Amino acid sequence: MGKGFVNPLLEPGEHPEVGGTFARMPAIRELPLAASLLLVSLALFFGGGAASGSLWWIGGAVLLVLLVLVATRGVPGGWLSLAPLAALAAWLALSIAWSGLPDRSWDYADRTLVYLLFAALGLWLAGRTRELALGLAALLGALVVLSLLGKVIPPLYGDYGRIARLRGPVGLWNQLALLGDFALPLALWRKRLSGTLLAYGWIVALLLTYSRGGLLTAIVVLAVWFVITDERIESGAVLASAALPGLAVVGIAFLLPGVTSDGQASHTRWRDGLVFGGLVLLGAVAAAVLGARTPRLQLSRGARRALVVAGMLVLIGLVGLVLVKGSGSGSVGNGGGRLGSTSSNFRAVWWQQALDGWRGDKLTGTGAGSFHLTNLRYRDSYLDETTEPHDLPLQMLSEAGAIGLVLFLLAGAFLLRHSLRRRGHELALALILPAYLLHSLIDVDWDFAAVSAPAFLAAGGLAGRASLRRVSPFATVAAAGVAALAFGALLLPWLGARWADDALVAARPAQAVRLADRALSVDPLLVEPYWAKADAAIGLEEHQRAFDYFLQGVQRQPKNPQTWLQAGEYALSRNCYHLAYTYLERYTELDPKARPSSGGDDYNRVLKLVNAGKGRC
Repeated sequence: MGKGFVNPLLEPGEHPEVGGTFARMPAIRELPLAASLLLVSLALFFGGGAASGSLWWIGGAVLLVLLVLVATRGVPGGWLSLAPLAALAAWLALSIAWSGLPDRSWDYADRTLVYLLFAALGLWLAGRTRELALGLAALLGALVVLSLLGKVIPPLYGDYGRIARLRGPVGLWNQLALLGDFALPLALWRKRLSGTLLAYGWIVALLLTYSRGGLLTAIVVLAVWFVITDERIESGAVLASAALPGLAVVGIAFLLPGVTSDGQASHTRWRDGLVFGGLVLLGAVAAAVLGARTPRLQLSRGARRALVVAGMLVLIGLVGLVLVKGSGSGSVGNGGGRLGSTSSNFRAVWWQQALDGWRGDKLTGTGAGSFHLTNLRYRDSYLDETTEPHDLPLQMLSEAGAIGLVLFLLAGAFLLRHSLRRRGHELALALILPAYLLHSLIDVDWDFAAVSAPAFLAAGGLAGRASLRRVSPFATVAAAGVAALAFGALLLPWLGARWADDALVAARPAQAVRLADRALSVDPLLVEPYWAKADAAIGLEEHQRAFDYFLQGVQRQPKNPQTWLQAGEYALSRNCYHLAYTYLERYTELDPKARPSSGGDDYNRVLKLVNAGKGRC
């Protein structure tokens, strides 16, 4: 190629020799962006909620794409920004050694690994951030359309007959609201018709989730946008054009029980859903008309400052409302009335429990994903049961100790460097991870690939450097070996859990034992296979062997009250009251506020029997 000419197939900063022939192929050139958007769409639409069943195939797909990119395009810059996140993943994996729930710790380490992989994939998008912003806006637009359609056409999400809060297809209302927080800055950047409609759809969806945390996060994110952006007037016009019809549609929706009330019959949901669908379409038309006719005013510097002050006064007013009404920590219902409540819905209690658990293991924590045991130990009522404290930094502190919290904070700081210096589409992308981290102060976002994958991908895209470095064939082979090991770490827990579940419901004892042994061969941290083998032994009337299996479960997870309960209940069923007392007493120590019908009553009964001198063992 002659001097002075530019190869149009190469991205800015990419050298012709890097990647060789592959780098000049259009399909390979577009692979990072196309694969990233495809993988994020899989996480958004098929992430499986808080369950871990999707981690192995989503993570495996990201690993495959990364390996192809290393082989065909080389390695981009920016890896230092991911170093603390990689260290956090390694630390959480190491916590398996001392965790009270080692199988769940493995799952949590895998989650962190998958999010690290998405951030790494984002490094290859350093020169394509505008296209990334457009792609994410399109995906979030498709998601909100599908979500609202679940209200219009009941079979698309049948569970709305039980609880009306908008949550499909993500699985939980708060995480759906967080995706709306991601979408709003993208909508304000896009402006025009597409931006107005994107903002309108998500304002409607956000309000129908009844998510107070989602609304507060949206207010903060929009406030930051208006403070930093150079296009405040245009953004304000888009927001007003979307919000006015959106508020009107939601206001009418609250008069439709089939849309906003729990426990409604199918015919009511069909009737009101179709009415709601018509309202949403009319609102979209109104938003489009308002957006097209809103004058583009030029305000003076004083007027712009006045608008910023007005926004600050709104925030101060919200804080004052909380102070006046008080917070509290009691349970809050799922109806629309929750929007006016300032109760933490048990969160304040869970935060205190996390601190109580951390005080016992300040440096290393109780093990990744093990907060459930802390909750059982410190709760005041059997109604207060959770697996997460609903505050990610506190969860890291409690489960991973001071070391884990420092690594988590460093991971966020390294990814957020220079974020506030962005403008335009990069500012919209830069606000995604802060919105995620802010919302994680009050919710369980780390458990949802649907919100974590786009957040870390966007952060990686902004942290990357467009220049690529050639990778030798030997390094590529080594990378393939590392990828194979990582995929095994993702796959094995899923296989183990699947075979353990099959073993518990197997029709024949021999089949149950075979499946349980298979589960333990790939995930020796599980306790369910021991319970399945015990059930099989009971079916064969091998009672001593059955109890030995229950005992192996106790030895595998001695901090888990359920393992002691299983052994104690079986001993009680065999009239071994003294043995049952030993195990049920430990169960009540680990879970002192257990539901009476779930072991507490049996402990009291066996205590009376032992004191009466009854029992043959």
